[in-house]
Amino acid sequence: MKRVHGVFDFESEFVEDRSEGWGGLDLYRLEDSNRLHVARIVFWDAVGEFTLETFAGEVPLTIIEELIQEARRTIRTS
Repeated sequence: MKRVHGVFDFESEFVEDRSEGWGGLDLYRLEDSNRLHVARIVFWDAVGEFTLETFAGEVPLTIIEELIQEARRTIRTS
């Protein structure tokens, strides 16, 4: 995802740790020349569910909803 919302740009990036059994998406907010890690959505193989973590202040619900949709489309869950 690359998305502008208000005065911020947001982008997502695929991440995984096969040894720990998860794959997910990191969400970044671009502020000036900084790339701030604001959230991570992960699918855990052992649990069979997605989890969402936020790290840095508020993240608009619209952006979180898009991140969830992207995760469901792109993360292998079987």
